[in-house]
Amino acid sequence: MRILLPTLYTTRGGSTRILLAAAEALRPEHEVVVRAPLAEADDPAPPAFPARPLAGPWRKAATLPLLARLLVRESAALRRLRPDLVYVHDEPSLYVYGIAARTLRPRPPILWHLHLDPARGRAARLRAALADACIRISPHLPPPPGLPCTLIRNPLPLDAKGDEIAPDPLANLGVVGAIYPQKGQDLAVEALAILRRRPGGAGARLTLIGPEFDPPFATALRRRIEELGLGEAVAFAGERSAQDAFSGIGLALFPSQSEVQPLALAEALARDLPVVASDIPAHRAMFEDAGIDSARLAARDPQAFATAILSAADRQVDPTIAPRMRALHAPDAFAGALRAAVRLMDLQVRSLTPP
Repeated sequence: MRILLPTLYTTRGGSTRILLAAAEALRPEHEVVVRAPLAEADDPAPPAFPARPLAGPWRKAATLPLLARLLVRESAALRRLRPDLVYVHDEPSLYVYGIAARTLRPRPPILWHLHLDPARGRAARLRAALADACIRISPHLPPPPGLPCTLIRNPLPLDAKGDEIAPDPLANLGVVGAIYPQKGQDLAVEALAILRRRPGGAGARLTLIGPEFDPPFATALRRRIEELGLGEAVAFAGERSAQDAFSGIGLALFPSQSEVQPLALAEALARDLPVVASDIPAHRAMFEDAGIDSARLAARDPQAFATAILSAADRQVDPTIAPRMRALHAPDAFAGALRAAVRLMDLQVRSLTPP
């Protein structure tokens, strides 16, 4: 089967990393074509889409004229490539290729890898209508109405194993994630200011690791850091490779407002790092997977988050957590489950195709 894995993004966020991992997983059994503005693309596409996350209705609406032009361009690409299956990993690609696929006869089915909550937003029905099947990446996600869905957890990097952990957790706090509001770096900064006023917390320092996807948010964050007198206590480390993301971190913070599958949290747990995570559904699901009491999740409140950091710094990490997470998110398990799901989809497509 000829499988097209497209993305419009030039950045290497979670969905792009998983798209490339999926391509490698499927190559042993299928002809795989990655179409993207990326160096790894088999069919390179010109960069034409903003790298910033499409958070909020206004930012999404602003991309509509661009999506219309991309629809014309990618319809022509589909007619040239003639895939048997289109496998999308991000919301803009679902719209563009889900609609463009309808210009082909026979129409290639759309497999949607859910890197967003399908039940959120007014476009939920449209998204479900554009796809033929989906892959859920976390048990807390509801399947889109009417779509056959398979649970396959995203894979961790191959080297997601125990590293040497920084000896002083409070002096080596870290948030790994793109810098934009959903990831909650502002909460981590407010909690740090409180923590440094508490007994034993004066030496606390924070490193923010990730690309700055939202410049206005990053600017406001820097301004707040200066207002709180934390200029020497907070460092912006920029983007790192997956292998080095947690380098030098002694305690990993996950203050997100929302997540689908927080793969960075899974990586931290698989590396035996102590963690503090906000009390949101995705973190609850991952704590349940890891066998951690969800009572350890912290309310999204600076005081509560600071208290949780102090508690985590004094707590011994359960040695059974890391191997459990590495097994659940093993690349081999991901590849096997994905190949099985695509095999089944191929059989279903063949059964509906007239001889």
